Order: sequence, then C-alpha cells, then structure tokens
Amino acid sequence: MRIKNLPRIWKHLGQKEKIWFSFFAVLILFSLSFLINNLYISQTKESPIAGGTYVEALSESPHNLNPVLATNDADRDLSGLIFSSLLKYNESGELIPDLASGYQVSKDGKTYIIKLKGGVFWHDGEPFGATDIVFTINAVQNPEYNSPLRAGWQGIKAEAPDKDTVIITLKSPYGAFAGNLALLGILPEHVWSKVLPQNFPLTDFNLKPIGTGPYRFIKLQKDSLGRIISVNLSANGKYHGYAPLIENIIFKFYSSEEEAVSAYNRKEIDGLFLQTAQNKNQLRGLSSASVFSLPSQRVYAVFLNTDDKILKDRNVRLAVNYAINRDELLNKILNGEGKIAIGPIPPGMPGSSPDISGYGYNPEKAVEILEKNGWKKNTEGIFAKKLGKDKEETLLKIEIITPKSIQLTAVLIQDNLKNIGVDSNLKIVSLGELQQNYIRTKNYEAVLVGESFTSSVDPYVFWHGAAIKDPGLNLSLYNNRKVNKILEETRQITDVVKRAKKLEEFQKLVLNDAPAVFLYSPNYIYAVKKTVKNIDLKKITLPSNRFSKINEWYIETERILK
Repeated sequence: MRIKNLPRIWKHLGQKEKIWFSFFAVLILFSLSFLINNLYISQTKESPIAGGTYVEALSESPHNLNPVLATNDADRDLSGLIFSSLLKYNESGELIPDLASGYQVSKDGKTYIIKLKGGVFWHDGEPFGATDIVFTINAVQNPEYNSPLRAGWQGIKAEAPDKDTVIITLKSPYGAFAGNLALLGILPEHVWSKVLPQNFPLTDFNLKPIGTGPYRFIKLQKDSLGRIISVNLSANGKYHGYAPLIENIIFKFYSSEEEAVSAYNRKEIDGLFLQTAQNKNQLRGLSSASVFSLPSQRVYAVFLNTDDKILKDRNVRLAVNYAINRDELLNKILNGEGKIAIGPIPPGMPGSSPDISGYGYNPEKAVEILEKNGWKKNTEGIFAKKLGKDKEETLLKIEIITPKSIQLTAVLIQDNLKNIGVDSNLKIVSLGELQQNYIRTKNYEAVLVGESFTSSVDPYVFWHGAAIKDPGLNLSLYNNRKVNKILEETRQITDVVKRAKKLEEFQKLVLNDAPAVFLYSPNYIYAVKKTVKNIDLKKITLPSNRFSKINEWYIETERILK
C-alpha cells in the first residue's frame, strides 16, 4: 500500500473503522518513539556540563571576605571558596594538597619544606608565588592586623628561597602543625602589601576579595542597615584544580536558622547548612533533597570565668555541672543527632576514652555540694552566701552570654539552674558582638559557645594558660600548671597513640577542675536539592569543608554516546 493512496482509503472507511485505524496508528507511533527513546538511552549516558546556579542560605552574615580576619562560619565559607590554602581537608576529613604540590618535614619536626603547584593565578590574572605565603604568615603574626589565627602562628618563621618553595621553621616540634596549613587562606601580596596594617580591617578589599580559589567574587548586596544580605560568586575558569561545573553560586544571608528554613520551604534556595538539628524537622520536601548528617568536631559548653568572685570556687562549678540535664539537651536541641560531650575533646577524637567520665545529671548532689560549702537558700529559693569579708550576702547568680543561634540551649540551662536554686541571666548577642566585646576582652561571668577542633586535636589554644590573653581562646581563664605542661608536651608528639594518651590525661585534669560545663557535640545537617548532583560528604572538620570538592558538583547535563 502506497502512502499516497491513504487519503482515498480513508474516505471509504466507516466511522468505527476510522476510530480503530486511528487507534492503531497512534499505537504504532507511540511504540516506535518508545523503542527509539530506549535505544537512545541505552546507547548514551548522562554527562555533567558547565552551567547552572546554586543558591544556599546561611543563618548569619559575613563580616569580612578575608581568610585572615574570618571570625564566623559565613566568613570561612566564603573565604574557602574564594581563597586557597596550602593544604585542605577532603570529603573524608583527610588533609590533601591544595596550593602545595607536596611537603617534607625534617627529622626533628621543626622544618617544613613546601613545594608549590605551578601555573596558579590570582583572580585578577597575576601569578601566584611563594612570597604571597610569606606575606600572609607575617600578616597573621603581626598583632596590628588583629587576626584570630595569630595564636597558632607565634614564633614561626617563613621564607621563600624561590617562587615555588616555602620553608617554614618552628621553634619546637608541633605534631598538629599541618592542620594550620589548611586553616590559613593565602592573600595576594601584590594587593595587600599596599595597605597599612592599621587600615587592614577597613579597606574595600575585605568586601571585594581577590583569591585563587574555585570561585571568583562578583558582587554583594547590603540592606539599609549595612548588613550583607547576599553574595554572588562565579566559577574560576583558571582554577588550579579544574574549573567548577556549577557556573554561579549565590549565598543569601538570614538573621536566624528559622528564617533560612522558611526560605527553603518557600523554594527560594537550593540548600542550607543547619547547626541546630531541631530545625531539620521544619524542612519540607526532604524526599527531593540529599540530606547529610555528619558528626562535627565541635564541643558546645558553658565556659565559666574562673577569675570571677563566685565561679572561682570549684564547688560552685561542680554544682553547676551536676545541675545540667545533658540528655534533655541532646533530645530537645539535637533530636538525637549528636552526642553528649564528656569533656573538652569531641567524642571519638584522640583523647576520648571510655575510662573518662563526665558529670551526670544529679540535681540533688548539686544542692548537697552547695549546702556543705555554706550556701543557703533565701526566701525566694536562691542560694546566697557571704563571700570573703563582705558584710552582705551575695546571691548565687550567673550571667550567661550566648549568640542567638543557641538561645534555646541557654534557656534550658537557665531552667536547670533555677531548679537547684541558682539564678541566671541570659544575654543574647550577635556573634560579632560576642567576639569583639566579650571573648576578646574576657569580660563575662560565663559564655555559652562552641569550640571547633581539626582532625589533629590540639587543645593548646583553648586551655593553656598562655592562651588567656587575646588572641588566645582560653574562655574559662583556666590556668593549671600540670595541664599547661601536658599541652606543651602533646604539641611535640607525632606518634598518634602517645598523643592520645597525653590528651586523656589532659581531659581528666580539666574535668576534675570543672572550669566549664561540657554539653554536646552536634551533627552538622546539610540539605541540598537533588538537582545538585555528585555531592559526596562523609566527614567534615569545619562547616566550610563541605565545599572541598565543589568543583565536582554539577547541575546541568547532556547525553553522550557510551
């Protein structure tokens, strides 16, 4: 039958015959298209291509897009994408080369010879070299620059014998030093050497950064109060790894995790990072998202000022420790996505051990300790006592400073303390205010925050007596000679087993003195829509490490022959 005869045949068909003819014709066409499509699918495969835009929400605004001045997670997230470090943590929490091609450590553990990758360029097209690293290290060490990284770089010498080599010399062996190389984002000397140290935090370069990272800064937007509300980044086509596949990244900043969750539910964003597991239950449409729940190396605690006239009494600190219901915090705040922190070192890290016991919830014992040490409840049920030569009784009252992101934790702690007769006042502040007005000045009675460790645990900057003064982070103003000696010795031990034993000793001594109330170590929750593919996260040391292999993520695809 010829096709040109079909119109003539169609005219001679009855109504029912026409219906059946049409049905079989459609069926044949559908079957053919199905077979052709299956053949196409079987002979081709989906392959990622460059393109697409990823939008992520953060629950705090950045202050500086500068790795040397980074003070909060938003700063570090952006710095990690715009800048590169000598080493970096991969998706499994292991150190791998970044700007370095490799390094050697001398037998005495004091000299690091670092070879750099060739063909690396800054985003403005200038070549990267060893003098950029020397400049950055010197800037961090200089107190005029006020870098929060300064404590980890004191007494260290850096020199560049040639453009591809850096030699770093330590005064004494430091087993965890390689972690410092991953935390230090490198600045361009040709840009920053023109800026006087006193102008370092004020220059526009802090908000218009030039780095060597996988993404280039494009623009930012502020609200009427000067708060940064969004930052746009674009793929660096000359990245020294290989060019990222996702063309654009937009960060949107909110004043709380709750607002970020609402933005996700309104489908305004593609992903968000949660530090409060409770908010995960508020997310809608998780079946169409990749959700990662990853153990953190962060310990949240109430750090008690051991120089305070009330809290310098170890018995008060012991009572406060027994008063806190950590199981309640784990269930109500973390929804079980985390672990109780026994001591200053995160659970499962070197130095943690089943032989180490913390403080269980025992309000009766807390009351007993206080009563045995002369504290008596007044008519309002609050403990009071005359201290030293005071004529008037002092109420057992503690002011706790904390950021808004963990306000609910503070409220539950306040209830626990009230239950045993300890009054407390909560002061909720921004992270910037907490850092500048309280942590830097040590002007507080107690502060509720989290402390983050790298995979090579080094508590020196948090617990050594020398870390009490700025820029140290000894938040309890704790000074124990035995602890100081152990931390000094631990820094020089490279053997993993020996370091762990020393860190166990350290934990036991700290717990005995009770300078802090250790609470929990949360899981990080990261939710990203499945339209973003090839995200492989097993373990992250810091929140910003989730972007370690972002250049391998992709959105757009095409089909190619197998």
